[in-house]
Amino acid sequence: MHVAVLSYRIRLFGINSLKEKRSLVKSLINEIRTKYNVSVCELDLNDSKNWAEIGVAVISSAQEIVDRVAEGVTSIIENTDGVQIAEIEREGW
Repeated sequence: MHVAVLSYRIRLFGINSLKEKRSLVKSLINEIRTKYNVSVCELDLNDSKNWAEIGVAVISSAQEIVDRVAEGVTSIIENTDGVQIAEIEREGW
């Protein structure tokens, strides 16, 4: 069994309220969860309008699948309008 835990610190642009931020982050989390069937949640920076931290956990029987899913999740975040990845932390076992 192979496991990867990823933490994305992302910067948000064009957000005027926490309600807008929560809507954007929630839709991003739902898109990732739906496409890749992974565990995803908002980890930190809940009260910041300009920053968010999202955590993703991936488990598979093959390392190649874990790597492919991690790359796909990163791609979804990178291609979301108004979002820029500032930092990625990855741990694997």
